[in-house]
Formats: sequence, structure tokens, C-alpha cells
Amino acid sequence: MKLKCKLLENGGIGQIILAAWIIFSVVFVANSIWQNFQVNQVNKAAQAGYQQAVVDLIKQAETCQPFPVNLNETSIQLQELNCQTPATAAIIK
Repeated sequence: MKLKCKLLENGGIGQIILAAWIIFSVVFVANSIWQNFQVNQVNKAAQAGYQQAVVDLIKQAETCQPFPVNLNETSIQLQELNCQTPATAAIIK
């Protein structure tokens, strides 16, 4: 008794290949869309972080007190120039 494979009759192998190609294409496109979405979200988060850092610097500078800013091993003191006394401002110029 021989078993017949109905998938291989009447171009069945072509249908299998076409179905596999469609599945592969859908997965590939969906993966591309997902990765693009993730990159956009990371960029938005980085931009929001940058804006928040600038807002924090401005608020700190408005107090007219020197404040430290650190990056790795480097640390400096910042102060808004408009807060200085006229004598100190003349020395800087």
C-alpha cells in the first residue's frame, strides 16, 4: 500500500514554497517595523533627557550660586554671569 502525499500533487510544492516565502516576508517586515519603533523611542528618550538636563542647569544657574558640573573625571563650577557684582564682571571682561 502506497501513501500519496496530497501536498505534492498538482503543484503542491510550489504552494508550500509560496506560503513559506509569504511567512518569511511578513516576519521580516514586522521585525523591521519593530526595530524602527524601538530606535525612535530611544531617540525620543535621549532628547527628553537632554532637555531636562538643560532645564536643570538653567534653574540651578538662576539661584546665582556657583554649582558643580561633573563629567567623568572633569568637574567645574558654573555661575550665571548676570549674577556677578560689577567689580567681578569688570575683571572677567
